[in-house]
This record gives sequence, structure tokens and C-alpha cells, in this order.
Amino acid sequence: MSEADDYTIFSRSRTDKTYVGPSFPTLSGQRLRIANKYIDGEGGYEFALVKDEIVLRTTRGGRFQIKATFVEDDRSFRTVTNKKFTNNGRGREHFTLLPGEIATLLKFLSNIKRVHFPNEGKINITDADLEKLLLNPIQVKRLARDNQELLAAFARTEITSEDIVALGHRRKQLLKFKRLVTDSAYFEVVLREHPKGPEDVWQKFFEANPWIFGCGLSLIHFGPLDERGLEQTVRGFDLTGPGKRVDALLKSSAMLSTTCFVEIKRHDTDLVAESSYRAGVWQPSKELSGAVAQIQGTVSAALEQWQAREAIVDGEGNPTGETLFTTEPRSFVICGSLSEFQAPRGINERKFRSFELYRRNLIRPAIITFDELYERARFIVEADGIQQPA
Repeated sequence: MSEADDYTIFSRSRTDKTYVGPSFPTLSGQRLRIANKYIDGEGGYEFALVKDEIVLRTTRGGRFQIKATFVEDDRSFRTVTNKKFTNNGRGREHFTLLPGEIATLLKFLSNIKRVHFPNEGKINITDADLEKLLLNPIQVKRLARDNQELLAAFARTEITSEDIVALGHRRKQLLKFKRLVTDSAYFEVVLREHPKGPEDVWQKFFEANPWIFGCGLSLIHFGPLDERGLEQTVRGFDLTGPGKRVDALLKSSAMLSTTCFVEIKRHDTDLVAESSYRAGVWQPSKELSGAVAQIQGTVSAALEQWQAREAIVDGEGNPTGETLFTTEPRSFVICGSLSEFQAPRGINERKFRSFELYRRNLIRPAIITFDELYERARFIVEADGIQQPA
């Protein structure tokens, strides 16, 4: 390109644009690009010597061009050139910074913007020591004030990027949990993907989110057996032979692992019968009492076959390294929702009392409604620093 063409581009280019050329290869196989930025500089001041006197003169403004050559992959700079034409394109001035000089310049400018000056005196300091001065006390207070929840999470857990991803996933699953419980239209959409029926929707959801059972059922943390799903056969020594399957077989996380059985029904299953048994008294629904009898039978059948201490083996008979203690296993039924007792103008207290008396006087299993389990799961997520989804 001739110097005249170069000057034409220089003078006609827009200052509100950044011009980046096509990439081109180097001998080492890297690909470079050249970016140009044009700036119309304002006038300034300079000292001049006139008749043996130093005077301050105004300098004319003018356009100059910043030309950066950089590696496309990692955006590291090869050269940065400041170029300016003078005398209507008949002459030009420029100076070029090399990679090490560019890095020093960028760090210098960044530090100047952030450094704290403790007093009006001068500062001569090494770059290493300068890093310690980059936040003043006011900035630290502002940072702490504007990021209280994040700093609290760091202090509690030394949170990592993996933790953030895990918490973000739990937040999404919590939102899905709430929609499945409260939004019938959404549940019907999800149900289309589960030809086995509504209970399979919840079975697969809890299979994908065992953390909900982890602290949602009890203050003792429960989780699935190693490398197994929630649903397991429980009659037989090795948990793999023929027998009754339970919706979720869990073990406690402690020095000694105990067992826990969970029967999962539906969120819209009735908790009490449609009509009262006597005036002001409602018996448990057929589905709820059936679920209670079912899990009681499952636990009883398992204990007939199990020893007090069971070493778990896989499908091929290999020990997994897990040992379960089966004395008095805990058991739970997840069924229905307390919204069932919401009447048009308030709570039907007699129905709720009948249900509450029934479950409070059961020794085993404990009955937990889906909305109660959701609230427990929400507490787990909020304890990790995540707000309740809108």
C-alpha cells in the first residue's frame, strides 16, 4: 500500500470503531491479527524556550493511530505502535513497544488506577510491594458490604467453582421440585416422558437428586448405597435376589451405617378419605394406609432374611466394602400435600387434625408430605447460600 493510500485510510477511519484485519500465519504455526484504533487527540501544553525565557505554549491536537499485532489464540501482544501523520500526510512519526514493554505498560496503568496513596508524599516502591496497596480500607469495606453473602459463603466453605456449579444445579432442581408439586400443567408435561405413570416421575426425580433425601428426611444424613440407585430389592441376603423392591433403600452417613426405607407415592395422593368416618373424624385414605402397610411389610420381610450386620455385595457377589447395621431400620412414606386441607376460606382444621393424629401416633413409618419435603430441601439449599427461587 502506498503512503498516500495509508494516509487516506488514516484520515477517513472512524474513531468510534475498532478495525481488526484477517488472521495470517507465522512460521511457527501461530495465527496473528492486526487491530487498529484511531483517536482524535485534544490539544495540550508544552514548555518552550523563547529569548532565554521558558514559556508555556498550547499545542495543536491531531489524529493518531494505535496499531496492535497480537496472537489470535491467547491474545498476547507482539507489538503495539503509536503512529501519527504530520504536514498533511507528507511525514509521519511512530514508536513501537515490544511484548515485555507492553505488559509493563498495561500493569503500570492498571496499578495507577487502583493504588492507594496514604499521604501527600512521594512513593518509591517495588512492584511486589505495590500489589499490597491496591485496595484501600474504604474499598475493602465497600467490597465486603456489596458482597456479604458471597464472602460469607467463602468463609464457611472455602467455596470452589465446582461448588458453585453444584449449588446452581440444586437451585434448578429445587425450582423443578416446586413446579412438580404446585403446577399441575407442568406435571402433565413431564408425565408424558414417563409411561409407567406419575409415581415414576417422582422415582426418577429423586434418583437424580438423592441429596434431597440426604438431610430432608432426618437430621441424620442418608444416601444411596455405593454405585446403586435408590430402588432396591430388600428380601434376600445380598439385596440382589428375588423379593420385594422398595422405592428407596438408603444408608446413614456415619461411623456405622444404618438402614432406611422410603416408599414414594404421589404429591396429589389423598391423605384422608373423602368422607368423614364419624362426625369431625376422617380416617387415612386407602392409598396412604396401604403405603404404610406396604413399607411395614417390606421392612419386616427384610429383617427376617438379614442378619443384624450385613456386608453388602454387588450383583456378581463381590463385596462392595459397605456394611449395614439393620437394627430397627428407619422408614418413611412420602405422600400427598398439606394443601389438601386448604378450603376456599381457610384450613379445614378437623381434617388436618385427623391426619396429624394418625401420623404422630405411628411408631414407623414417618409420613412426610411432598410440600414438607420441598421446604426441607429449600432449607438445605439456602443453608449453602442460595436464595429461594422465585
